[in-house]
Amino acid sequence: MAKKNKKGFINFFKFAFAGGAGAFLGGALAIMLVGLFSLFFCGIGYYLVVKNNKKNTKPFEDLQKEQYFGAFLFLIGLLPWVRYFFMGFLFNAGESFFEDNF
Repeated sequence: MAKKNKKGFINFFKFAFAGGAGAFLGGALAIMLVGLFSLFFCGIGYYLVVKNNKKNTKPFEDLQKEQYFGAFLFLIGLLPWVRYFFMGFLFNAGESFFEDNF
C-alpha cells in the first residue's frame, strides 16, 4: 500500500514538473516568435530604405515610394514593442502625479 502512495506522489511531481517546464518553454517560444516577427519586418523595412536611397543624400532626406513602404514595414515590426514605450511614459506620469498630489 505504501508503494502505491509513493508512486502517486512521484507521478504528481513528474506531472507538475512537465507542466511547469512546458509553460516556461511555451512562453519563451512566444517571445521568440514575436522577436522573429519584429526582426523580419524591421529588416525588410531597413533594407528597402537603404537600398532605394538616392546617392549623396541622407536616408530620409528625399524619400522614394519604396522608402515610404520600407518605413511602413519598419513601423509594423515595432508594433509589438510600442506598449513598453508607453509604459515608460505612464510610469513617469504616475510617479509625478503621486508626488504632486500626495
